[in-house]
Amino acid sequence: MSAAIEEVGLTMQPAAPSPEYENALRTLLARRDWEALREFTREQNQIPDDVYEKDQQFWEVLLHKLTCNRIDLLGLHDESRAWLSERGYTSDLGGN
Repeated sequence: MSAAIEEVGLTMQPAAPSPEYENALRTLLARRDWEALREFTREQNQIPDDVYEKDQQFWEVLLHKLTCNRIDLLGLHDESRAWLSERGYTSDLGGN
C-alpha cells in the first residue's frame, strides 16, 4: 500500500466479482444445490480442504444464508428464512 493511502487510513478493497461469477452463484443458489455451491466455492474461491469437507448441513445452511443476503433472490428469501428458522439458524452470515 502506498504511503498516501496509509496516511488517510484507506484500505484496499477486493475487486467486485465478475458478472459471470455472480450469475453462476445466483443460478446454483436458486436451484438449491448445496453440492454445486460446495464445488463452486472450491473452484472459484479456493476454499481450504477443512471447509470443503464440511457436511451437508453446513453447506445447506450456507446456501440459505447466502440466498437471504442477495437482493436478486428476493423471491426466495421467505423460503430460506423459514428453512433456517426451523433448524435454529438466522439469516445473519456472521452468526447462527
